[in-house]
Amino acid sequence: MASRQSLISMAEDSFPLAKEEMLRRVDDAVAVRRVGAEAAIVETEGATAKDLAELVRRTPLLFTRHVTNVVAEFDPAASDLASVVDTLDAAIRELTSEPLIALQLWVSGKVHYDFNRHDARQRASQLLSDRGYRVSRAGSPVAVSVCFTPKTAVVGVNRVEDSLSSWPGGEIRLSRSPEQVSRAEFKLEELFKTYEFPADLGEDALDYGAAPGGWTRILASRGFRTTAVDPGDLDPRVLRLPDVVHERTTAGNFLRSSRDRFDLIVNDMKMSPTRSSRLMVDSLHLLEPGGFAITTLKTGDRGVLPQIEQSFAVLREGYDIEFARQLRHNRNEVTVVLRKQR
Repeated sequence: MASRQSLISMAEDSFPLAKEEMLRRVDDAVAVRRVGAEAAIVETEGATAKDLAELVRRTPLLFTRHVTNVVAEFDPAASDLASVVDTLDAAIRELTSEPLIALQLWVSGKVHYDFNRHDARQRASQLLSDRGYRVSRAGSPVAVSVCFTPKTAVVGVNRVEDSLSSWPGGEIRLSRSPEQVSRAEFKLEELFKTYEFPADLGEDALDYGAAPGGWTRILASRGFRTTAVDPGDLDPRVLRLPDVVHERTTAGNFLRSSRDRFDLIVNDMKMSPTRSSRLMVDSLHLLEPGGFAITTLKTGDRGVLPQIEQSFAVLREGYDIEFARQLRHNRNEVTVVLRKQR
């Protein structure tokens, strides 16, 4: 089987972790070559981007956000997409006979070219249109990705469903709203855009360490009756929301005294990954059968993978790990979605 190349994206500081995961977990991985601050090319003996995406979801691999099949590289300073358009056209036609194509351009690292992203999009759109494609930003099952880095431009083609993210390079962009009470909201908001929870998830949620109330606000906006647990103050705007109850106590005290049951428990508290995982396991009796939990494992920047493996071992005492990834709005942490074992 011929060797393959896939372009992956990750947080800039997490490249060593993404590389280690790929080399340890992908059986036929040959090399991982960094091409940009948040981009790398994975060379395999045959595994495609779809294979890598399935592995990321199943294993899970935590630090890869987006993946696409590499079809070409070129020097943006010396040539442009026109030099590889025949190869690109052939790769698209292998995936689809439909004319609608999503075009995704993204930049990884500081680039200094004599054109801007708008110019590059216009040129790429025209080249694809000349080949008979209808070009959009989204809405197509197949996406053409062009990643500009300081030394190279990498062209990828992939089915969007096999790319882990429908956003260019996994760069989910969320705007601050007037109602926002903390930047931590972005993490939960991004998760809801990345992971599809079942429609019958339920209506009752528990938010550990809720103050000042960002995650509580997001949950309430999604229709949850939310119990916010924190000895500190909640933002007055959150307290005014319907179906929000503030329990002014610690997570430990609430855990010992509550007789309520919840469909979803969330935890974004600043504590070690093992303590956070143990709290979630200790909270199983508060969770309805088949209920979900969300926690962030705050690893810091040393001994990250061993910390996560230890935390997963604790969590698996009572949960199935449905999703685990370092989201774009995570920093030195990983967001994990759990489901109570039946």
